[in-house]
Amino acid sequence: MPVKPLPNVLCPLCGKPNQCAPASAGDFAVECWCTRVVISPQALDRVPEALRGKACLCPRCASGDLPAPPST
Repeated sequence: MPVKPLPNVLCPLCGKPNQCAPASAGDFAVECWCTRVVISPQALDRVPEALRGKACLCPRCASGDLPAPPST
């Protein structure tokens, strides 16, 4: 059975739509914006552990234009 992408369509940093084409289509065979950009290492570091490898960033957050982290 082929592997399918998870249907997570919200950015784990800002909560807005992540524009992930594979997540929306349910198939890795579709082209996505993220294959043509450099993802900010700082943004990846801020993804909550529970969502790492399970939810894609939106283009804004991936570029490093990050929302402020929640205050504790």
